[in-house]
Amino acid sequence: MPAAPDAAQAAATQAGATQVGFRAYLWQFQAGVVGVAAAEAAGMAGFGLGDGSIALRPFDDPEASNTRRLIVHPDAALLALAAAPDGEGFLSGGDDGRLMRTAVDGSAEELANVPRKWVEHVVVADNGATRDSLVAYAAGKRVGLLKADGREIAVWEDHPSTVTGIAFNPKGKRVVAAHYGGVTLWWAKAEAQPPKRLAWKGSHVAVTWSGDGRFVMTATQENELHGWRLADGADMRMSGYPAKPKGLSWSRDGRWLATSGADVVVVWDCRGKGPMGSKPVELSHGALVTAVAFHPRHGLVASGHADGRLRLGRLADESSIELEQVGAAPVTSLAWTSDGRWLIAGGEGGAAALLDFGS
Repeated sequence: MPAAPDAAQAAATQAGATQVGFRAYLWQFQAGVVGVAAAEAAGMAGFGLGDGSIALRPFDDPEASNTRRLIVHPDAALLALAAAPDGEGFLSGGDDGRLMRTAVDGSAEELANVPRKWVEHVVVADNGATRDSLVAYAAGKRVGLLKADGREIAVWEDHPSTVTGIAFNPKGKRVVAAHYGGVTLWWAKAEAQPPKRLAWKGSHVAVTWSGDGRFVMTATQENELHGWRLADGADMRMSGYPAKPKGLSWSRDGRWLATSGADVVVVWDCRGKGPMGSKPVELSHGALVTAVAFHPRHGLVASGHADGRLRLGRLADESSIELEQVGAAPVTSLAWTSDGRWLIAGGEGGAAALLDFGS
């Protein structure tokens, strides 16, 4: 895939222009889109569908007449999707209790099976050595840690309730799991270890680790953002959201955290001691924001909204442009390719899109 690092920035610069620098390709699937990811080495965008399948669209031929579908979780719902560490396929979890690795040619391998549980979360460590990155999944109270080739490293089940989100730190050396009453931190190693708890009363429904490693942030059932400054364990509380801010995305340098849960993209400045007490930047006014994704190279934030619209906001001048309408149902998932050329989007009603900022 040829890189076009400045294309999305150019599009945002042309906010007042009739023609902006991207091209959109749209589809409609028969099942809702649960998650999206890019198998970049294979040149494929993946759309994880609620019917248990993964739909594939090639980056080099986005207008192809046929969509390939991989039946990964037959007779089950797909609940989570991530790109596999080798970039040749996808990892997926389902309500059949299975964690699957599926190549774009359709070959599949079961990596874990948790009877009578749902595999609702799958994440891959982004530590700069993609093919060797670790994989973590969550099912019920269990978090499992695997090598990139699928070999099990550790299983942690010492959580007080169902795990509602997992994330790696930037170096891929630690894992955080969110649950009722706070989060639990684990070292990514096989040796037995006591869990490290960071407590905050209430239900935490999503979790993320800042790109500079300094903060762990969660979304809460009480429509708030909660955070911990890891250097001293200090708590941070950011309230005022009309809905749960489950969409969380960091800028590349770890300074900015974009969140969903309001009729604007709320972006917190996490310099210094953290965002508590500061006023956030607000981008892309419209219907309720349901998904966010920071551009991997620039200060741009893509947002998906409850009415199916996609927007692109720019931090530098707090401007935004409307990109595309992706169906009429809420946008559930957004992901950029690593070069920032392609934006992948999917919606609750089965609408899906590829936006090419390099064309």
